[in-house]
Amino acid sequence: MNIHLQSVKLRIIAFALLCLIGAGGIAWQFYKVQILRHDELLEKARRRYTTKEVRKRQRGRIFDADGNLLAGNESRIHVACSPYSAVYEPFVHLEKSLRSGVRESLPGKRMQRRIRLAVLLAKFFGKSPREFYQELEPFVKVYDKNGSVVRDENGREKIRKNHYIRIAKEAEPQQVEKFKKALRQAGLGNAGFVYRNIFVRHYPKGRMLANVLGVANISMEGTSELGGLERQLAKKMRSQESVTEFVRGRKGTSLPYVKQTIEEKGKDGNDIYLTIQEPVQSILEEELDKAVEEFNVEAVYAVIADPRTGNILAISQRPNFDPEDSSTINNASISVLPAVNGYEPGSVMKPFTVGKAMDWGVITPDSIIDCGESREWYYMGRPLKDFRGYGKMPVGGVLKKSSNIGTAKIALMMGDEKVMRMLTTFGFGSRTGLPFASETRGRLPKYPFTDKLVVTRAPIGYSVQVSILQLVRAYCALANGGKMPALRLIDRIRDSVTGKITEEPYFTPVQTFEHPELVKDLVEMLISVTDRDGTGRQARIPGYEVAGKTGTAQKLSKDPVTGRWGYGTKYCASFAGFVPARNPELVMVISFDRVSGKLHGGGNVAAPVFSRVMSRVLQILNVRPDFPEKLEK
Repeated sequence: MNIHLQSVKLRIIAFALLCLIGAGGIAWQFYKVQILRHDELLEKARRRYTTKEVRKRQRGRIFDADGNLLAGNESRIHVACSPYSAVYEPFVHLEKSLRSGVRESLPGKRMQRRIRLAVLLAKFFGKSPREFYQELEPFVKVYDKNGSVVRDENGREKIRKNHYIRIAKEAEPQQVEKFKKALRQAGLGNAGFVYRNIFVRHYPKGRMLANVLGVANISMEGTSELGGLERQLAKKMRSQESVTEFVRGRKGTSLPYVKQTIEEKGKDGNDIYLTIQEPVQSILEEELDKAVEEFNVEAVYAVIADPRTGNILAISQRPNFDPEDSSTINNASISVLPAVNGYEPGSVMKPFTVGKAMDWGVITPDSIIDCGESREWYYMGRPLKDFRGYGKMPVGGVLKKSSNIGTAKIALMMGDEKVMRMLTTFGFGSRTGLPFASETRGRLPKYPFTDKLVVTRAPIGYSVQVSILQLVRAYCALANGGKMPALRLIDRIRDSVTGKITEEPYFTPVQTFEHPELVKDLVEMLISVTDRDGTGRQARIPGYEVAGKTGTAQKLSKDPVTGRWGYGTKYCASFAGFVPARNPELVMVISFDRVSGKLHGGGNVAAPVFSRVMSRVLQILNVRPDFPEKLEK
């Protein structure tokens, strides 16, 4: 009996010792895990269970002066898939099954799942079932930098798990919800699919103002800007992503009892408000479309501005492009031609020559200029031609009939130095400062003039190159009593974080005349240009007095045989003017590039389009007419 009891005690003691040793081992393991390897294991856990959620924020929007949306954002979903997770992994747990036939059936099960997924994807995302089936390959070959298949030491091709294919770059949210529902109904689940909310750029007005706005391509990979304000103001409009770090559970969802840490709150981009007025812009766009159909031209561009503030109310050109259709975008269509193109403008330059000649006392408004009885006049052995011989005319007649000879003789009285000073006084040769890439300075002749003909050619719009924007700025000075404003396109910017609106500054206009009272005399002369016997008569608008000047300049072209440059058979036809003439509200410059045919002059091509545009704009802006009784009912 005692021997039996003693045996039991020994077994109990041995068991207790074993338990004690086991407990000690467990305690040691806890010590190693919790104390010795705490930092190492915590870092591993963090890498495995801590994830970051990146949420896209909206790019800044672009509005017109009245808050009409010109460029905005639309919500889209980037859909991606892990073929390994979607096709192969759902059956991994069956690979160790001991039941007969289970493991043998796995290839067939995976193939069937792959086929069903491919058919369902094709139904919602455009590609064929065959294409999606090929993309859903769970394992793919490994390639090196040179595009060659990587092999192991036994010469076998290396493969890897295929964890990413792009299903849809920018899917509609409703489309994605329908797809998710179809997956659930088919019993396929959402395993392996990733849905990320993004914003894509949207241009609700289509082609309207497209060249000025440019294009922003937004995707998961990043944002690229092409042309216009989208590129020039990118830093102001770009958003900053929100990044949230959190601990996830096995199902991938955030654990509510674990504190989340936000690394970056992110922010939307700033909103830009332009000086553009959509109704005015819309009219200009419509009329340019009609003009392109009516006249045989390669390009046309026009700008409308407020002469007092320098605000650009509308700016347009043809060719242009559709920002929603990349196939319409090329170098010619994406450029802002009124800013980047310099051209010889022709007679629209003559008012500046006559105006400054009067201002500097070279001539008076009553001076008589001898334009000659012949339509041809020679200077330095080179001819200068008029439409006909005009004889002796007052200064106003020189502008009214657009006499090249009369203007050149006035320029000779001014001399080289004053001609050059006249050009720079009105801003030719200097940029306007509007936010357009590659804005041209134009081109002025080097001073002192080495070519003795320049003094007679530059004042009539040859031997110089100017941009449409430079002409707009200069004509604002003529319409504004000689005071030339700085042009404005950006009106205000709204900070997306604070909501604060910052107005872009107005700069004090520069007085271009030493005797501003003479500008009134010049305006009277420009009104006569649109009289019934003036070159700009087709610019007339019922009920309003119009002041302006036509311009027709031959285009330089290269002879394909000799390779020499010379003036060919294509022209630039322009009209620059303001209305109402004595109290101007609007300035407009329009130019047709490479006009051909019998009717190629500024008076026949540009002037009537000026009239059509301004007639509609004056009505929509409710500008008081000079002669209400003459308005057509």
